[in-house]
Amino acid sequence: MSDDRVLDALLTRRTMIAGGLLGAAAVVANSRRPDEPFRMLQRGKLDALFPKTVGDWEYKTDSGLVLPPEDELRDRLYSRVLTRYYAAPNQMPIMFLVAYSSEQDGMLQVHRPEICYPAAGYEVMQQRFIPLDVGGGLTIPGHYLNARSTSRQEQLIYWTRIGNDFPTRWWAQHWAVAKENLKGRVPDGVLVRISTSAPDDKTAMTALTRFIPKMLEQLSPTARRVLFGEAGAPLPGK
Repeated sequence: MSDDRVLDALLTRRTMIAGGLLGAAAVVANSRRPDEPFRMLQRGKLDALFPKTVGDWEYKTDSGLVLPPEDELRDRLYSRVLTRYYAAPNQMPIMFLVAYSSEQDGMLQVHRPEICYPAAGYEVMQQRFIPLDVGGGLTIPGHYLNARSTSRQEQLIYWTRIGNDFPTRWWAQHWAVAKENLKGRVPDGVLVRISTSAPDDKTAMTALTRFIPKMLEQLSPTARRVLFGEAGAPLPGK
């Protein structure tokens, strides 16, 4: 058997094992009949949680961002969506998106940029995972993408949270839901995306890594729980 066939067989076997484990976890989780909402945002709007001035950047508009198609699926995925376009003198513009879902039931996945950008006519040129130090001793897995259309280039960093997990793969999203279901809870979820439109990756990373810490240092405990779960800002008494 050739090396390629051996590799294909191994990958197929791993996929089947992962699928079997997820299926078993789903059966057990469903048998628990989870009915307790596990939400980091109990009430209120996203808009009030995030500053309109971040360092030299100021909020200008809520339009101009790449979004998933407006259809029933997106409406079901996200119960609340915040979009903002920030501008600053002598700085790259920053686009900020927070898409919050009050319930993740395992059937609906967070709509990742590597899916919605191609749907909007972009080609993903490169992507990689980067560790993000978000303060308070917490580091989360960030995802960097460079996407290009016929008229525009965007670079972005995003992360997803489901319950208290930060999944980077589809199977990890399902596993995060299953773990909370086993505790009798239905978790919430959020996708956070910070993007810019720079001529190259180095310029983009400079802008993004300047903006993100300045944004985070202004956040309330409630806002940090929405973005980072209980590790971001534990509830009083925990």
